[in-house]
Amino acid sequence: MGWDSRQRAMLAEMGYRLPVRSEAREVLEVAETVAAEAPVVAASPAPLVPRAPLAAPTAPAARPRLPAAAPAGLVGLADLADLDLAALRDAVMDGRACGGSCEHRGHLFGRGALPQAHWLVVTDPPEEGDESAGELLSGDAGRLLERMLLAAGQRLGGEAASAFVAPVVPGRAPRGRPPQPHELMAGEAVLARLVQLLQPRLVLAMGLHAARRLTGSTEPLGRMRGRPHSWGGLPVVVTYHPSYLLRSPADKAGAWDDLCLALKTAAN
Repeated sequence: MGWDSRQRAMLAEMGYRLPVRSEAREVLEVAETVAAEAPVVAASPAPLVPRAPLAAPTAPAARPRLPAAAPAGLVGLADLADLDLAALRDAVMDGRACGGSCEHRGHLFGRGALPQAHWLVVTDPPEEGDESAGELLSGDAGRLLERMLLAAGQRLGGEAASAFVAPVVPGRAPRGRPPQPHELMAGEAVLARLVQLLQPRLVLAMGLHAARRLTGSTEPLGRMRGRPHSWGGLPVVVTYHPSYLLRSPADKAGAWDDLCLALKTAAN
């Protein structure tokens, strides 16, 4: 596959080593492109597609689907309807958003653009390192996520922040077991309220648990990629979790394809 200079710079930013035509020439081209664009990226990364200002939509976003009736004691969208972002964060962090039904030792809310966001990035449940650090996607996985978003013209922090990342379930279960249905239900209610507050244009689902919950599919993650899905009227694009990409760097090229699909979908 042929890559233009900007695509090569984006892939280099994500840490993907490009196939070498002539290694010295390849490295020089990518380095020159990154160096030439670095001052622009540091100040405010230029998006790959035109974007309208972050004004609130004239009509409220459709509510993501939720079960008509949650089992007794579980949180539902109605329980969160009057919470602003600060109150929602408090409810997640102290476990009230789980209705007291989860076994998680700690809870993580998320981070990123406030009070509105272009993209809502939904990840698999927090990992052990996240729990210890008290921050979602800590360490190398978080740095890779930020590089991936930057390559797509999005940022989690700074004055130009345009994305918010949150887990599909706000806590890590004992022994890292998969999330249970009632935990996913409570987590989805939190995400639904986030959508109402942040008004994103696109959801990027990173990881198998996040992708399956938001798409309703039981397919392997690889089969869910490559096409947009829908969750409560919002477009959903599925891609790999950053932790997986650290273990399988060859799939970073596929993740770049997913980011390109996300950009195209969000622009429609």
